[in-house]
Amino acid sequence: MGGGDAPCQAAVVLSERGDARVVAAVDEFGGITLVGCPGKLTRDALTTVAQELIVFSGRLWRMPSEEFSSVFEKRLGHSLGDYFSNRAAIGWSENGFRSGLGRNLERGRFPIVLLLGDSNQEVIEAVSHLKSHNMEVKSLGVELYESSGVEIVMPRALELVEPVPREEREPAKPVSRPTQYQPWTPTRPLPATAGPAATESAQRSEPAPAKKMPWSDEPAPPAAETEPTAFDHGDNTSLSVSPASTETAPDLPWSDEPPPPESVVVPPPAQTKPVSAAPPPAPRPAAAKPSWDGTMPGVMAGKRPPRRAQEAPGTIKGQEQAKDGGHWR
Repeated sequence: MGGGDAPCQAAVVLSERGDARVVAAVDEFGGITLVGCPGKLTRDALTTVAQELIVFSGRLWRMPSEEFSSVFEKRLGHSLGDYFSNRAAIGWSENGFRSGLGRNLERGRFPIVLLLGDSNQEVIEAVSHLKSHNMEVKSLGVELYESSGVEIVMPRALELVEPVPREEREPAKPVSRPTQYQPWTPTRPLPATAGPAATESAQRSEPAPAKKMPWSDEPAPPAAETEPTAFDHGDNTSLSVSPASTETAPDLPWSDEPPPPESVVVPPPAQTKPVSAAPPPAPRPAAAKPSWDGTMPGVMAGKRPPRRAQEAPGTIKGQEQAKDGGHWR
């Protein structure tokens, strides 16, 4: 079938139970293949074939090659050496065949081929069961034609699609949907005639009590009565900061209550330094620099420094002047 394996030259029936048969086939190099032949594609026939294939896989494992060869020689009526020498290609070696046969029996790994007329769900389950025993299984379809005592067998490959096992899933749980988001809207103050609700809003509008400072036994002054701070800039002036704006609060159109009273403005404290009204002194004009007339002092201007008075020749300075040869020094 184009698989590259050596063709099988000898085959014998190992087991026959009803319509199910198990055949052992041997190729030119001592390879052993177990062939399952169910007569019908029923559950009982496929189960019997699968059981026999598993049993004979265990029986042939580590069987002596002489014992295995005797089974073939008894059924064929010839020795395996003579039988293969008449059927194999030129260059076949009996020693190589014997060594390969013993090696495959010692290993115990025998490929399995199922000869089937068609495929169904029972065939798929039988193949899956054999593969679960770590066996190499191939499915081969066979069509038989007979005419005037001549039988023709046409093999074809079968593609078995194994069903994917279904996963047990838990029933879907109802998912709680989140509530729709609603923006927050501030509540409007109620009028004074609303009763207890208006009293409660009035209580909330009162200023919070002053907190007690941890470093002092007296409570902190409220925020509305704090005095402004004066900053001294060192130029006989002081700047005061107004604590709050003196604008009147607008009247609310949806309320009958009068606007809150204006905040009490505390005047700034008295200035610590008197403010002088005298203007600052005017800056002094810079002295005018004399202009240059283009002349250079000293030797470059053509002028010589005045001569020193000549000392008397009898004095020490006079002798030094005479020795130098001039009055310039």
